[in-house]
Amino acid sequence: MTGTAVHRALECIDEEREAVTKRGEAFETFAQRVRDVPVERPAAGRTRQATAATPTAMATTVQSQRSAPSTTADRCVTVREAFAEIVRPHSIADREGDEPLTETMAAELSEDIAVALASETGWTPALKRAVLEEIETRQREVEVVKETLRNERETVEDAIDELDEILAWLQRTADESLLQCDFETLREKHDRLATYRDRLETLTADRQAQFTRSTNRYGPGGTRYRTLVESVYSDCSVRYPLLSSATRLYGICGDCQRTVRAHLSRRV
Repeated sequence: MTGTAVHRALECIDEEREAVTKRGEAFETFAQRVRDVPVERPAAGRTRQATAATPTAMATTVQSQRSAPSTTADRCVTVREAFAEIVRPHSIADREGDEPLTETMAAELSEDIAVALASETGWTPALKRAVLEEIETRQREVEVVKETLRNERETVEDAIDELDEILAWLQRTADESLLQCDFETLREKHDRLATYRDRLETLTADRQAQFTRSTNRYGPGGTRYRTLVESVYSDCSVRYPLLSSATRLYGICGDCQRTVRAHLSRRV
């Protein structure tokens, strides 16, 4: 079934896997940027003043001042800019219109964090910790989606093998004249077509059952598998390429079976 919707589905899966991988890499880069932004700790200034004014200590202090934002407000700006540069392009890639940076941060990091970073009230240890925790959550979600996409590709590959086997038999026998077939040959064809239809019914039922499951490997609460599939295949010509191909082939087998049955009835 080369060139059909179910084969295009494999391309869609690979494209989505690449996008998800890049999203995961973006969050890892962003996490490193966040870790590198220092927080203002109590009595930090007094500790530096108490340090012996050796050339090495002075050089370290100057270098630290040059590499880090001077105030906690500046550090909030640094984190916002890092998010806008690294994460935001992957977050809004599939959106038709633009959206405010704060709205994107709220979607990815939580509304409270977005407000805190936008208001520049201070880059505190608690805020830094909260940002890193949200990043870890997004990274875990990325891994779940990647695993789900691996499973989806295996499902589609198995379905293609099944569909191609049936289609190959139909193509091999398409030019055979049923008038020249004896009763036993016709009965074998009829039974084979019935078996193929049963297999396609099973494939369709299994797929429908798969749609009701959650992508959360640890139990209920994750995204519905159907939701993920609809997102992955949003650019396909059909909404559910596997079901579409299986249903179409099921109908073809049914038409062939009725034709064979008509010939069988004439031989009785």
